Amino acid sequence: MENENELMETTDTETADTEAADTKAADTQITNTEDETGEKRSFPTQVVLTIRTIVGAYVIYLAYQIITSDEEVTPWMWAAVVLFIVAGAALVIMSVKHFIMGEYEGGKKDV
Repeated sequence: MENENELMETTDTETADTEAADTKAADTQITNTEDETGEKRSFPTQVVLTIRTIVGAYVIYLAYQIITSDEEVTPWMWAAVVLFIVAGAALVIMSVKHFIMGEYEGGKKDV
C-alpha cells in the first residue's frame, strides 16, 4: 500500500513538472519589449493574430446566417446577432490594426 502512495506522489510531482514546463513554453510565444514610455509590452505572434482575424470573420458570418435564415428571428436572436457583429468586428479590426502597425513578435515595433 505504501508503494502505491509513493508511486502516486511521484506521478503527481512529474505531472506538475510537466505542466510547469508546458506553461513556460507557452509563455515564450509572447515577446516582452519596452515601448516609448519604458513600460514592458507583450506582442502576440502572427499566428495568433491570424487566428483572431479568422475567428472574428467567422463570428460575423454566423450573425449573417442567423439574419438570413428562414426561421423567425426572436428578440434574443437579434441580441445575439448584435453581440456577434460587435465582437467579430472588434476582433477583425484589432487584429488587422496590429498587423498593419507591426505589433507582433518580430514586427517593426518589436525592437
